[in-house]
Amino acid sequence: MTAPQASLDEDSLALVHFSLSRQGDRIYNEDAYCHARDQEVVSFAVADGMGGAAGGMRASAIAMASIRQCKLTLDLNDFSHQFVAISDAIKKEQSTRPEVASMFTTIAELRIDTYSQRATWAHWGDTRVYWFRNHELRAMTKDHSVVQSLVAAGLISNEEALTYPKRNVLLGAAGSASEVGPSVLENPVAVTNGDAFLICTDGVWSMVSTQFMETSLSKSVSVQDWVNTLMDEVARVGSGSNDNFTATGVWITADSEKTISPGF
Repeated sequence: MTAPQASLDEDSLALVHFSLSRQGDRIYNEDAYCHARDQEVVSFAVADGMGGAAGGMRASAIAMASIRQCKLTLDLNDFSHQFVAISDAIKKEQSTRPEVASMFTTIAELRIDTYSQRATWAHWGDTRVYWFRNHELRAMTKDHSVVQSLVAAGLISNEEALTYPKRNVLLGAAGSASEVGPSVLENPVAVTNGDAFLICTDGVWSMVSTQFMETSLSKSVSVQDWVNTLMDEVARVGSGSNDNFTATGVWITADSEKTISPGF
C-alpha cells in the first residue's frame, strides 16, 4: 500500500496517489504495482503476471523493478524501448529457469511530467489506464486481446465482450511470444488540476463499470477513499470468484483533502 504523496515544487503539479492489491479468491497474488520518480517525471505502473505462483509473481516483479531503475521520459521511442527491454529481461530469466519458462505479464504505466504538466502512458496486454477529464472517465488504452480485436472489427459488441468465452486470451504481453508489441501514446497530453487517473488490472475493470468508477469518484473525499470503494465493490461483486485485483488512483489536485470534482 502506498501513502499519498504530493509534489513540493511550488511551480509544478501537485499529485496524490494511492494503490491497493488484493489476492481475491486465488491462492496467490501475481499482480504488482509501483511508483517511481526521476527528477520532474513521476511514474505509476501496474502489472498482472501469469504463469503460476512462481512465474506470474516473478514476471510482474521484474517489470516493476525495471521501471524503478529506468530513466523516466515522455519520449515515445524511449518508452517503447523500455517496455521491450522488460520483455527481454523476462525472456532471459525464462531461458535460465525452467520452472518459470511460461511466465509473462501485462503492464500499464502512466508518466506525468510535473514541471511541463504533461502526461503519457503505455500498456501491453489488458491492464488499463483510465483518464477523468470534463466530468467523464474514459479508458485510454485498448486491450491487446482476442475479444478486443473482435470488438474493433465489429464482430461483437462491447456488451457481448463481457461474457465472451475467450475474453482472457491475450495477443500481447511482456515476456510472451506476442502478436502485438506495446502501445505507447503518440503525443503527451496536457494535464491540469481536476484530472484523475486510474490504472487497474482486469480483475478490477471486469467487475465494475466505468459508470461506477465515475460515480464513486464524485463521492470520494480522497484518492484513498476512491480506490478503497472500487476495491470493496470488486470484492462484493465477485463474491467468491475474484481473480487478483489491483488499482492505482492518481489525482492532480492542490488540495488532497477534497474530492477531485465537488458536486459532480
